[in-house]
Amino acid sequence: MDRGLLVLWTVAGLLLLSRRASTPKPPRDDEWLPAMLTEYHPDAPESEREMEGGSVDRAHAAVITVQQHRKDKAKYPYVSVSSDTVLRGESVPYGARIYFGAYPDLVFRLVDTGGRFRGDKKRIRKPGYEPFDIATDYGSDLGFSLKETMYRLDRKDIIKPNTRQKKTG
Repeated sequence: MDRGLLVLWTVAGLLLLSRRASTPKPPRDDEWLPAMLTEYHPDAPESEREMEGGSVDRAHAAVITVQQHRKDKAKYPYVSVSSDTVLRGESVPYGARIYFGAYPDLVFRLVDTGGRFRGDKKRIRKPGYEPFDIATDYGSDLGFSLKETMYRLDRKDIIKPNTRQKKTG
């Protein structure tokens, strides 16, 4: 009887170990994964504001476009990016740095989100590619829309909303 119990415990232990070994771990933040980029326009006309999301991010700081960042990196130290608030299985803090392989010369920060990035309404345009929306000036075509690239995160490199960039009224 003791031998049968020992065999049972051994089998149960091996099954548990094999299950633990086969459970996939979420990717690390420093791993490059596929991304699908689109553009949003904080300066869109009033008739398109609902779709575009307006001129402030989720912390009520001004959205910064690619054009602003390129023109004056001291005044506009990053480009606003909209995405899911949970990436790679973990919550993403406001202002986390994100890198896009296709744009190594720009600084991007995850500061915004929208209904198409979370939950049941999350829009995945291409399976396996995480969607990100890049802030650009209305009417511009910088080539971000439907751009496939790779991304990685740095959750330790974060910013807080800059009060001098906040919009009023």
